[in-house]
Amino acid sequence: MSIAPISNENIKVGYISEDDGYVKGKSIAQANEYEALNPGTVYIFLNGDNKVEYLSIDEVNALTSKNLLRSDPCKVGPQPCPPPTLEFYGGGGIGAEANPVVDRQGNLLAADLVNGGFGYETPPFVTVVDPCRNGNGAVLNTEIKDGIVVRIIVNETGTGYLPPKATSPQYPAILQLSEVRVDDPGINYDCGKDEIVIEPANGTRLSYVCEPFGKISGVKVLQSGNFTELPTIKMKTRTGVSASFTPVFNVIRDPQPVEPIAKDIVQVFDLVGLNVNGYVGGKEYYGNVYFKDGVKFAGSSTKSGTNIRVFETREASISGVNVPVARTVRQDQTIRTSPSTTETETISAEPSIAQPSTYVSPSPSPSPAPAPSPAPSPAPAPSPAPSPTPPPSPPPSGGGGYGGY
Repeated sequence: MSIAPISNENIKVGYISEDDGYVKGKSIAQANEYEALNPGTVYIFLNGDNKVEYLSIDEVNALTSKNLLRSDPCKVGPQPCPPPTLEFYGGGGIGAEANPVVDRQGNLLAADLVNGGFGYETPPFVTVVDPCRNGNGAVLNTEIKDGIVVRIIVNETGTGYLPPKATSPQYPAILQLSEVRVDDPGINYDCGKDEIVIEPANGTRLSYVCEPFGKISGVKVLQSGNFTELPTIKMKTRTGVSASFTPVFNVIRDPQPVEPIAKDIVQVFDLVGLNVNGYVGGKEYYGNVYFKDGVKFAGSSTKSGTNIRVFETREASISGVNVPVARTVRQDQTIRTSPSTTETETISAEPSIAQPSTYVSPSPSPSPAPAPSPAPSPAPAPSPAPSPTPPPSPPPSGGGGYGGY
């Protein structure tokens, strides 16, 4: 059976529709028809390397069958083993990406969700791709919300996975225990007397919920600790059997400040190409950011308490570290408003007040009511004629301003 060669007819793209959500499988011709009705649409294309590209209609028209081929053809001879990667499939959507977090023992502890993708109707499946088959056994599943992957849970950590080499791009993170799942409730535990323990604890405190027949139905995390390796969770008991648990971790990317938790930090290798969110202290910052008064800070919200500024450039992060944002904003406002207020009010107000008051005082001396206009001309009445002569010249300018006021 012959295999048809790849042609431009095999090129398919998708797009996001306000009415239909994620629409996929459209040809180049169909994309042009849609573009005529919806100019400026961004089209979604999955290339030969299984990477998502976001294209304009001109870029779609420039696609050829070569874009459907792998950029690196099969190589002959021994090759170094790359680290495991995570691939998402199914669910009707596209674009989810995540970096695996592997500890020194080869356990896949967690997955750092980099891109939630879009258009998922059901939770997509996640498979761990290990080209050299060093590791195996990891089982992951996903949770979605509004068509986007919002969480990846490692149900089985597997074993034997190799972390990437130190030369690979990487970023710091901490693994914080967020949940303990009950895989098997066991039976015959002495509720209230038996203890649930985690080793190493790293400051973690747990409690459990017990049901009839001594079954463990749930575990509560009273205090979360940070972990760099897979902990063991078990029941300390003399009577119960078979209960088993799985820890679930939150990946906190690029935690700030680093000093108090330096020993808890793991290095996550950036296999999908993470975006740099700014710079802190001259180093790239990949973590969460929030904005306060239009200024970027490290953390997820004002409650994080870091108060660490994230700058747009490396140079700014070196020269501007530890500058309180609120104070900076107030200074900027003062600098902008103060000059205009000073120039406007001081220059226009002070002369108008000073000169009229000086000029009005001599005017009452002539008794007649029409004194305002004649008074300046009869000014020679006072013996010093030269002195009245100068006053008349100021009045026209000063007097005019005052009369208008």
